[in-house]
Amino acid sequence: LKTGTRVSGVRLSSGEEVHSNRVVIATGHSARGVWKALERVGVALEAKPFAIGVRIEHPQPFINRVQYGAFADDPALPNAAYRIVENVGERGVFSFCMCPGGFVVPASTTSGALVVNGMSLKKRDSPFSNSGLVMQVLQSDLDMSDPFSGVALQDLVERQSFNHGGKGLAAPAVRVKDFLARKVSADFPKSSYQPGLHPANLDKVFKKSGLPLTKVLRQALLAFEQRMPGYASNDAVLIACESRTSAPIRVPRDGKTLQSEGLKGLYPGGEGAGYAGGIVSAAIDGVRIANAIAQI
Repeated sequence: LKTGTRVSGVRLSSGEEVHSNRVVIATGHSARGVWKALERVGVALEAKPFAIGVRIEHPQPFINRVQYGAFADDPALPNAAYRIVENVGERGVFSFCMCPGGFVVPASTTSGALVVNGMSLKKRDSPFSNSGLVMQVLQSDLDMSDPFSGVALQDLVERQSFNHGGKGLAAPAVRVKDFLARKVSADFPKSSYQPGLHPANLDKVFKKSGLPLTKVLRQALLAFEQRMPGYASNDAVLIACESRTSAPIRVPRDGKTLQSEGLKGLYPGGEGAGYAGGIVSAAIDGVRIANAIAQI
């Protein structure tokens, strides 16, 4: 709700109106409905670079051996994590949201689309390790005149993932060794992804996006194999698609007051507003907004 150029409250899905001259919008990075609602009331939005790719899954004992060496079987050590990055031309390829002793899980928000994500339980005791393996989507890849161009790119890849997957939410997948050889896998090792894996050509999954993702990913995997021998082995699997790394939209705000440009009293914050890239940075942004409001 707004009065002139100032926010005046919010209308709940029940129809109830809550009036306030200070409103904080702090959604997650996939709140497409909220972005549309902001657009309807004239709040400025802009397209923003993000990253897109796949989940890579390994047996956890392999990651432990790479990271701990001779101490890999020491019961005092937790299941190991890793971080890895490579620049391929102008694009960065990097691990994201690495989940030691974790699970690959479905994270779709719309019908006819497929998204995967990763999680670990508190004990991190699954026999599998997984991580996002994603490529930067650059500003030059987007139509900056359309704030929803990144959302459209996400949606295209997610729908292609669904189309190339199997029955239900079975995800398109390929063994890393087969991916490097440009083959479709005949079978798969055991996986934590419960809906199941479906043999797929990832070049076809990502082709309509116009992004050089599979070409860049192959070069990065060869570099990762040099640093972590076995990373690109036959026991590693790529699962599509990991597309919700961060918001593809930013809600512009004043650098000092943190209020939305053009709508006073509205405070866009966190991942959904394009000002954070994870739980900790989103929390820090929330503290900044609280301080800004308290100083008025």
